[in-house]
Parts: sequence; C-alpha cells; structure tokens
Amino acid sequence: MRIIHNLDEMTETARGWLAGGSVGFVPTMGYLHEGHLSLIRAAQQECEISIAGIFVNPLQFERSEDLARYPHDPERDLQLLSTAGVDVVFIPRAEDIYPSDFSTFVVPSAPLTGRPKGVNAQVYIRGVATVMTKLFQLVRPDLAYFGQKDAHQVAVVRRLVRDLNIDIGLRILPTVRESDGLAMSSRNHLLLPAERQAANILYRALMAGKALIDGGERRSSVIENAMRDMVATELLASLDYTAVCHPDTLSELQEVMPRTLLTIGVRIGATYLVDNFVWLGDRHWQM
Repeated sequence: MRIIHNLDEMTETARGWLAGGSVGFVPTMGYLHEGHLSLIRAAQQECEISIAGIFVNPLQFERSEDLARYPHDPERDLQLLSTAGVDVVFIPRAEDIYPSDFSTFVVPSAPLTGRPKGVNAQVYIRGVATVMTKLFQLVRPDLAYFGQKDAHQVAVVRRLVRDLNIDIGLRILPTVRESDGLAMSSRNHLLLPAERQAANILYRALMAGKALIDGGERRSSVIENAMRDMVATELLASLDYTAVCHPDTLSELQEVMPRTLLTIGVRIGATYLVDNFVWLGDRHWQM
C-alpha cells in the first residue's frame, strides 16, 4: 500500500503508474467505518487500482468547533485500509490544498446553494464543490464512489461533474446502517451512550415519512410535518431541517414524485447527523 501526502507526487503518480489501469477513488474524511469499506470493496471489484482519500476538509465546516471535534485516528484508518488491500492512500495536508493565498472557489448556482442542507448550506456546498474539484484533478480517477447517506454531497458532485465536463464516472451506493437503522457515520463515535440511543430518531422520522408515502400521501407538507413531529418526541434531538426534494437539484417539492428525496438533519447534543431515503416510485425505496 502506497501512502502519498505530497500533491506533486499524487499528480505524478496519476500521470504515470495509475495511467496504466482503471482507477477507482473513494474520497473520505477519515475515521473509517463499514460504509467506507463497502465503497472500497466496490472500487476494487470494478477497477484495477483502488485509491482511498483521507482529508478533513475545513472549507465545508461553518463552525470551527465542529471541525475541531471531527474524529481523527490516522493509524487506525491506515490499518483498516491495509487490511482491505487498498493500492494507494492519498492524505494531503490542509496547508497544501489551501495555501495561505488560496482564492479560487467553486460555487454551484441555485438551487443547490439553498435548502435543504440547513443554515450552513452555502458554506458546505462551496466547500464540497471546491475540494472535490481539486481532488479529482490530483487523482484523476475513472470512477469515484460515494454513499447515499451524504445526499447533499452526492447532488453537488453530480452537478460538478456535469457542469464542468469532468471525465469521471460516479457510483452511488446504498447507505450502510446499524442494527437499529442509524446510518453509519464517522460522527457516531462522538455520541455519548444516551445520545447514541437517541440518534436513531433520524431513522424513525424518515420511516414516519416513508409510511405516509407508502399509504398514498403525496403532499410534501404533510410528510415533513410527520418527520418533524417524530423528532420532537426525542428530548436530546434538536431539528435543523426536514425536506422533501429533488435528489439532483435539492429543490423542494410540493408533492412527492418518483425519485423524491426525504432528508433530515438533526443535532444530537453537540453532534450533527444527517440521513435520507429516496422514493423510487411504486413502493420501491433506496435506503
């Protein structure tokens, strides 16, 4: 397993050795879990060379305390990646990705800069678009792998690849969940025991919305209210948003239609969590 920190070394590697075979790239912010590993396995199955990226992107955090609290254990991550048989791990330094005179940002236009991500939508989306543009340029993969849990990131990357004609295929895999339905996330590690028990309120809220759709309800306002009411039953949960929207544009919908995204953001104690389902139509779901 080759570990690369230097940007020039990554570029030279992409132009040289990696150019000899198909490359699958899994960008992450570290503190890996089974969701990340499922993406890596998919990359290894579909591509000749697998690359995992680890970079906690400061540009997508609105609150400095959230960035400071993000879990970090590089030795653990490298052991997991070595066991998984990854070919290359790219771990760039923040000061190299964003030098002191950095001044060029990638900013998708509306509606991606609006809801449903919540009050930090513009910061988050600009951060994701900018860092993914840089990572794709440095790694030059054939395929990039993302989990459905981060639906807002997926929407940004889809728009980025389309609008800038980036020659990369995208693979979006289902959310990997704990036994109680909680979506696997690096942030789950930050939850205290009582908060971890409370955290499955996101899944239960989405299930409340799903039940209404399965029962024939199509009005977004009714579905959002049901999800909000469910979150309100959990004292440790502070709701940021619920939304019923288009999965590619993030524009909110008045009525549910095939490929509608149900999404939710909740703060449990000091930890911010997100989750979503996609209704594909005719009682089929991507969860």
